[in-house]
Amino acid sequence: MRTSRVCGLLGAIVSAAFLSVSFVPAQAADLGYGSVKDIPPPPSGRAWYLKGTIGMKNPEPGSIWSESFNDGGFTVHHHDIKSTALYGLGIGVEHSRWLRFDITGEYRGKQLFVAQDSYYRPPCGGPGDCGSNEYTADLESWLGLFNAYVDLGTWRGVTPYVGGGIGIGSITVMGYKDVNVPAGSVYYGDKDKTTTNFAWALYAGLAFDVTPQFTVDLAYRYTDLGDVKTGSATAYDLSGTHSGLEIRDIVSHDLLLSARYRLDHPAPMYPVAFK
Repeated sequence: MRTSRVCGLLGAIVSAAFLSVSFVPAQAADLGYGSVKDIPPPPSGRAWYLKGTIGMKNPEPGSIWSESFNDGGFTVHHHDIKSTALYGLGIGVEHSRWLRFDITGEYRGKQLFVAQDSYYRPPCGGPGDCGSNEYTADLESWLGLFNAYVDLGTWRGVTPYVGGGIGIGSITVMGYKDVNVPAGSVYYGDKDKTTTNFAWALYAGLAFDVTPQFTVDLAYRYTDLGDVKTGSATAYDLSGTHSGLEIRDIVSHDLLLSARYRLDHPAPMYPVAFK
């Protein structure tokens, strides 16, 4: 069910992008931008804009770590963070023909974290010698970035661009649970834990000028969010506690569909066109 919803949303995003592309040539002709040579010079001054974004994120943890791993014999079999939608708002400025800057904030929703490991210490005389752990938790995250983009030229209203951003990411771990079936134990997180990290991102995308004031762009973003920790956990029967689980090197492959609305300068700030 989750896969079908993700595929459906991705299909809608791609369809919207293609519809925008198909609409651009006719709109560009109406505006007099029938070819690269017809592109008017950019207006003087700077153009401020508002930005809204929807998208899909595909986070990936680099590794997991627990204090129990110090005892040796542990093998991590799987770790994953499920894909979900994201929503963002921003404000920016078209600084020149080539450069744009904006500040964005986004809610990255809740996503399910899952992981499994096993441990083996011969001769497996007791549950502390051999067993397995199944970890689950909900991750809720926010991301704020200051971004800079380089527009690479405009052809019939279509502008490829690259960019980068730096900022902060806040991730809250909720409902942490550690189940060890062979040992007959279950540990629950004592409380939710929030971690705030330095974050950075890289962009590559295409922007489409639908009207002189309205632009749609489709982009891929690589986002580095850092490490998070679950906090301590206590056994269901209060027989013990452990320090929790660390989820390391979280990165995300994001697909973004954004709309920009210029607050002034009715003509778009086109970069220098290549001939």
